[in-house]
Amino acid sequence: MKKLLVILLVLFAFTVLMAETMEIPITINKTTQSLVPFKISMNKVLDLVGMDFDANWDSIRFIDENGVEVPYQIDDVDLNGKLSSGDEILLLLPGSVTMEVSDDFNIEAPEYEPALSVNTDEGIVVSTLTFKARVNDKGLVKVEKFESVEGTIVDEIGIARVAGWVGSTYYIDGELGKHEEKTTGDFKVVDMKVLPAGPVAVTVVSKLDCAPFVGLEQTIVTSIFKTGDVICTNRFMFKTYADLMKLQNMITRPITDLADDAVHMLPVFRRLVWADQLNITPREYWAERNAIMNVNGVPYIVFPATDSMKPLWWGATYIFASEESWRSNYSPSKGIGVAEINPVKPMVYVNYEKWVNGNTWVYESREFRDGIFKWIPGEFEVYESTAGNVTTEMKEWPARFKAGDEVVFNLYYDVYKSMSIPNAIEYLELRTAEIQSISIGE
Repeated sequence: MKKLLVILLVLFAFTVLMAETMEIPITINKTTQSLVPFKISMNKVLDLVGMDFDANWDSIRFIDENGVEVPYQIDDVDLNGKLSSGDEILLLLPGSVTMEVSDDFNIEAPEYEPALSVNTDEGIVVSTLTFKARVNDKGLVKVEKFESVEGTIVDEIGIARVAGWVGSTYYIDGELGKHEEKTTGDFKVVDMKVLPAGPVAVTVVSKLDCAPFVGLEQTIVTSIFKTGDVICTNRFMFKTYADLMKLQNMITRPITDLADDAVHMLPVFRRLVWADQLNITPREYWAERNAIMNVNGVPYIVFPATDSMKPLWWGATYIFASEESWRSNYSPSKGIGVAEINPVKPMVYVNYEKWVNGNTWVYESREFRDGIFKWIPGEFEVYESTAGNVTTEMKEWPARFKAGDEVVFNLYYDVYKSMSIPNAIEYLELRTAEIQSISIGE
């Protein structure tokens, strides 16, 4: 018996000694005191770990710079009921961390307490003591409470605006078909699930059939973090040919329902069609409207969030504007704001037509709109500086998609506290910088 025990102990010690641990650094240049929401797909983790490493996925741990374990969760976002490459790992970064995964199958999965509650008595409500969000039947998220402020803080996170030509036969006879414009609220739900609450977030997955746009499917994955941060991934999948004029990710009514003093603010556009047409800079365009505020010597666009600001043409407050790193609505009287943050600084193409045909920003009807907008107004030809830059032939305007194409929007939404407009801008510059600094495996 003693001999058998000795053999077992030797085998156990040999197994421990032979076990390997893979370490993957996740680095961030931390610039605020707030935890930073982060997610990584299991597919990405598989690429980093490699096919030759026999990983025990239960052994995953995240360790911060002080050697402290950081809670995480794995969300079944592909809804297949098992761990797979389509799933996502979520955590809140206190700073740089190391992801550890072992090939030792004696290690069990960690257990963490849920940090949020999900109540279905009156709709679907996700909450903590200081934060509340409501999920509607399409999977869209409305934030109703943050700290001491209650009301519609921001609505319909995940909504999309789609417009285009249904039944286009452009490549057969040059005809575009019938024009339709819809939003996610018009689409049919194929599947919608609120995943179990974890130690850092609750994730909502919604799959929709975008009829009347045949063959177009929308999948929204929205993770609501205990901090009040939200990461929303909006994916559009094409199963057949489509001619679209709009494909825009949106949020609606940020702060504007709460306070009359709400302002819209963002970095000065790198490109704005209206400024080009007037042969001035975007900064000069907004200065003419008394909408430039200097913070630490840097100019920012700041104006009342419900004011159209005398657009050069059409009714949007701005349109055909370059995507920037962030934009926000903020209320000085309430001391809170809602920001949309790009995790990667968007590119502005030198080629004018390529830029116009790509993703641009629109602010209209109290909506942040981000994506493809293909209606080219006659005003492009009226002004010499933009004449001839973009085709005026309507049949050439649509964004043309084929079966197998995908369009993905991945955006952070930050509900934050701040004492003043300059303070909010300073915070958002720092917040954006740390989000955009995240690197994996480098």
